[in-house]
Amino acid sequence: MTAEKINVSREGYRPVATRGSVLYFVIANLSLINDMYQYSLEFFTRLFKLRLEKSEASDEIDKRLMILVDDITKSFYLSICRGLFERDKLLYSFLNTAQILMRSNKISPEEWNCFLRGSPNDYRDKENMCSDFLENKQWVGLWGLQESHENFKDIVASVQDVGDKPIWKQIVKSETPWTIDLPAVYEARLTPF
Repeated sequence: MTAEKINVSREGYRPVATRGSVLYFVIANLSLINDMYQYSLEFFTRLFKLRLEKSEASDEIDKRLMILVDDITKSFYLSICRGLFERDKLLYSFLNTAQILMRSNKISPEEWNCFLRGSPNDYRDKENMCSDFLENKQWVGLWGLQESHENFKDIVASVQDVGDKPIWKQIVKSETPWTIDLPAVYEARLTPF
């Protein structure tokens, strides 16, 4: 009976362990950016335990979990940033965010692979039908994007469509493209990533 209670309680804290795991592997891979960025498991464990002890307490399990996840994420970010060159801090922030989103299934492996590698197929032979606002490299990229994930299905046709083309053109030409709504089908279909 007691063992069951302990197991149930331990399972409740899995989101904290998961976040710790994600942060650890991002930190461990920083050495791939620069050899100076090497952090030991002992350093990580000490900081993790310290944050478990020092973070705000709560009797409500959901609130406590949220506090721990937020505190651990922020504390590790601040600690690691102290040791990074200024030019690498934005990359570290991006890697943390991307890994957290991938772990929570908000970025699919297909989206991530497309972001990292682009298309494995060569679309340079496709005639650029939107050369008035897209460079050839962007046109080729659209073809690859279309095949990368079902959410981008028919994006090439949308960019050429009489109704959607002005929207895409405005997005491409804008200094603040994130403020412009996408064509309706993509507004509903695409993830924040």
